Amino acid sequence: MATPPKTATRVLCEHHGVLRGIMERLSRTSRDDVEQRRALTDELYGEVQMHERIEEDIFYPEIGDIHTELDAAWSEHRQMTDQLVALLRADPGGVRFEEELRVMRDVLEAHAHLDEELEMFPEVERQMDEERLVELGERLQQRLERLRSSRALRARHRLERMLLRGPGRLFARGAGRRSVRGDH
Repeated sequence: MATPPKTATRVLCEHHGVLRGIMERLSRTSRDDVEQRRALTDELYGEVQMHERIEEDIFYPEIGDIHTELDAAWSEHRQMTDQLVALLRADPGGVRFEEELRVMRDVLEAHAHLDEELEMFPEVERQMDEERLVELGERLQQRLERLRSSRALRARHRLERMLLRGPGRLFARGAGRRSVRGDH
């Protein structure tokens, strides 16, 4: 039996679940497991960036005539990105990391659950016909898959994370590597 096609709102809700899952794994990871926390933060960074991209490039332009408060959604994306940068810059073994993680979870839930899942998506589902929702869902899913499989995008995200963490941390993950300043 074939899987029924996914609507745009379902694709986005499922991806919200991916983001929540990473956040949950991060919150359960011990403060002592710095490498795992860093790896999960890196994964969260990539998934948030891809999520914002599919919403901003595909979904939001398609619903502009239905949902008139897209400026707030764009602003919330900037807020999520800013908070994600704060999380990236925090020491994964420190107290500040846990504080930034809590704020990140709050920002994500405010945007994903309160604004999109409870308000925007039901409005879109009421006003957009099923065929258009499914076609949009296919476009979102295909774009997300292309982004996830892009080596160039992974390299870009890796560089962005290194730059955001600061020059003293460019090579902090590798044992025996020297930092940009040449000190150890």
